[in-house]
Amino acid sequence: MLYQKENDQTERIIMSKNKKANSRKRAAQMAAAKKKKKVIMAVTGLAVVAVAAGGIFWWQQHKSVGDNLDYDPVQYVTIGEYKGVQVSLEVTDEDLQDEIDNIREENATYQQLAGTTQTGQTIRASFEGYVDGQKMDATCGEDYVELGSGDWLDGFEENLTGVQTGDSVVFTVAVPEGTYDDPTIDGKNVEFHATVLYICGEENLPEYSDDFVKSISKKYKTTEEYNNYLRDKLHKENEEQKAEYAWSDVLETCEAKKYPKSLLEASKKEVLQGYYDMASVYNCSKEEIFPMFGYTDEAEFTKTDLTPLAKDTAKEYLASEAIAQKEDISYTEEEFEKYVKTQYEDMSDEYDSAKEYEKANKEYLQRQLLLEKVKTWIADHAKYSG
Repeated sequence: MLYQKENDQTERIIMSKNKKANSRKRAAQMAAAKKKKKVIMAVTGLAVVAVAAGGIFWWQQHKSVGDNLDYDPVQYVTIGEYKGVQVSLEVTDEDLQDEIDNIREENATYQQLAGTTQTGQTIRASFEGYVDGQKMDATCGEDYVELGSGDWLDGFEENLTGVQTGDSVVFTVAVPEGTYDDPTIDGKNVEFHATVLYICGEENLPEYSDDFVKSISKKYKTTEEYNNYLRDKLHKENEEQKAEYAWSDVLETCEAKKYPKSLLEASKKEVLQGYYDMASVYNCSKEEIFPMFGYTDEAEFTKTDLTPLAKDTAKEYLASEAIAQKEDISYTEEEFEKYVKTQYEDMSDEYDSAKEYEKANKEYLQRQLLLEKVKTWIADHAKYSG
């Protein structure tokens, strides 16, 4: 599916992997703390958090409930104003234009060239997939394929390379188990009947007009109607993300003065693990994931971006821990057990039991739960407008 429908339908599965990121900036966003999508009002003014007389006592008392830390966070981070942070949920004209530009880009057309397909080219292809002789709708369609990108399952792009435009090919692609939720194709061999329609030349962006709106929407007929729909959609997204926006504003007022060695090392491992986990999602090896995000290999990533991303992650933990100390935010053992079970549901393929998962990831789980508790507290005390 190449356009955004008014029902916010997600892109058809077909047989592609998750679309690879095309820049290190996106890699940083995915590996580090979540970043807000829009600029919102930040409360200015930094206030140094002093170690109060009862601060160390609080940390000792809550240590077993919190993060089992070997440091006092207020000695490492300066936090700004965090109570009643002002968060704007308004959809600006710039937000709307960005969304329109994305939709135009998704519906771009290309000069249609003839010839033999080569790696590096983008082609338009139609295809039908069959499992045990039965056509599977989820594997059928027409789409743009960037040859050599690695966006699609192994073998798909390769079998469309070196093919003359207008010709059809038949080939089989093995779908690794655990790739899709659909049991009719997950772990199956899919036989594709594909035709190379054309090689893509110069890109042509469609004009944003009433005719364009009617071509992508069954419900809306004019740009004015579609703009209203997009504004409502974006506002709902802002509402859903308002807690993250509030927390992002708080983080902007925080400054890490230094980093506990233990936390920084743990954050480095966490960032790396994030990439390893993405390798699993993308159905590729650990060695293959880093080039997908613009790095030569893991060594280049480690040398250039690992420490900055780990510092971002560590800063987020330090800020949440310092605020938790100041506002007496903690969690019970029962809450922690429930959190572990919830997180384990997504990791049950890698661990035999929730207890095993907890043992291997306890410090990380403790930090994450406390972070979530602090985010909730910040969101509950924020002031929203728009």
